[in-house]
Amino acid sequence: MTFIDRGVSDVVVIGAGIAGVKTAIELTKSGISNVILEARDRCGGRLYTEKLKSGVDADLGASWFHDCLDNPMLKKYFESGKIKFNFDDGRFSYFNENGLIDDNEKLKPIANEIKLYLASLYDKLTPNEDISVKEAVYRYIKEKRYLLTDYQVKYIPQLIRYFEMWIGSSWEILSGRSISADAHKGRDAMVLNGYQTVFNCELQELKDAKGKDNISAFIKLKRIVYKISWNEKSQLIEVYSKYANITEVYKSKYIVVTVPLSVLKLSSGEEGSIEWVPPLPASFTNSISNVSFSNLGKVFFEFPKCFWNLEDDRLLSMAKVEEEYYEACRYDKEDLCTYKFLKCRQDVPIRENEVPNGLDYTVLFMNLAKPTQKPIILALTSSPLTQYIEQASSNIIFEVFKPVFARIAGLPESSIPQPIEVKTSKWSNDPFARGSYTGVTIGDSYEPFLEEVLNPNKIFDGRGRVRFAGEGTIDDGNGCAHAAWNTGLREAEIIKRMINRAKL
Repeated sequence: MTFIDRGVSDVVVIGAGIAGVKTAIELTKSGISNVILEARDRCGGRLYTEKLKSGVDADLGASWFHDCLDNPMLKKYFESGKIKFNFDDGRFSYFNENGLIDDNEKLKPIANEIKLYLASLYDKLTPNEDISVKEAVYRYIKEKRYLLTDYQVKYIPQLIRYFEMWIGSSWEILSGRSISADAHKGRDAMVLNGYQTVFNCELQELKDAKGKDNISAFIKLKRIVYKISWNEKSQLIEVYSKYANITEVYKSKYIVVTVPLSVLKLSSGEEGSIEWVPPLPASFTNSISNVSFSNLGKVFFEFPKCFWNLEDDRLLSMAKVEEEYYEACRYDKEDLCTYKFLKCRQDVPIRENEVPNGLDYTVLFMNLAKPTQKPIILALTSSPLTQYIEQASSNIIFEVFKPVFARIAGLPESSIPQPIEVKTSKWSNDPFARGSYTGVTIGDSYEPFLEEVLNPNKIFDGRGRVRFAGEGTIDDGNGCAHAAWNTGLREAEIIKRMINRAKL
């Protein structure tokens, strides 16, 4: 295998997603030399748009500008006029096995009350006493059952499972803290002309800053970083990558690592894993082991015609009621629990030789026919259905969802037309993503990890040369594209200050 020394830069950025590109933009504007190494054959990371046959943009990664009340990236692109938005916060309908749920059943106010209840509950629990959303809802029902109808006892748990769609994990493993601490800042604006448009604008800004239109000069694609080492003699960081049959080394004074947390957690020898020489401190590896990664999935269906209610923005198909759980919620006395809750941090996978029934799972539909004027609907899924769907064929995927479509449309399955196209996300199968974004599983402890990535002074020579950016390295907006963008700005500013101090 050929070995090539690619020379020295001020900064090597690992990952050409929006965090990495934003880092490079700010560094370049300040005259700090940098190069980006990207494992894939494309830029963008988990911002990834494909075209449907109708020409409609399908975002298989990020779709929304979240937290519109405090989102500087949204303001930037709203003012540019380059991005088309849709606030999909209109009518939201819920369905169970009996069809559309009547608002007079008053489930939504109870869901809001449960959020307040959980906030109060978690004020009393230590981090070591974390419980799942499933158990937390059980506790609420048992305590407040005298205020609830039998219908509410049966179906409010299924409505609360809507939060599976926020995180991407089932309520079996989803921490109750994910609801109690839910504090989104404002509305969510869906990008209609593809989040890739946003990324391409950032990429153009980097090209302009570099004064070069050919990105290959400063973004190296298909570079799989496999080792990061510290050279005490040269006082440089050495980043080793594989490219075809070539091994390369890129040297720098600083690095910014923007790979997903799921990749940082990989054991040596797994595809995409990075060896650190000397190893990362135990405090870092221990802290990251207590942070989970989720699996939100997306499936775009394009049909010959619409058969669902076009007045809805969102449609939620509730998961099948588990009778044993329902009975425990309904009859358990205050000092008795007859239901056995799982105490695990990973969902039990669906067997490959089984075809699951979509009615058994929570599925959230986004009515894209409304803003696009095309017969398109987007399904959002969580683990473990996501992992199954992301490796299944289009025919199997439609078989899974067909009864769910029949439910939300109030039609027999035989009336549901064959889709023209089915397009799904593949993040759980991507060795450089291994999921969608940072999760909130039972027993997670995010604060110690955040302290490690924000103050990485135990790595290498202890001078903070190794920096971390990306959606998982920030508390405010964690899991969102704008948060990843903010971390790129954050780390570039830190490096600029360190370089300026070194010149004094």
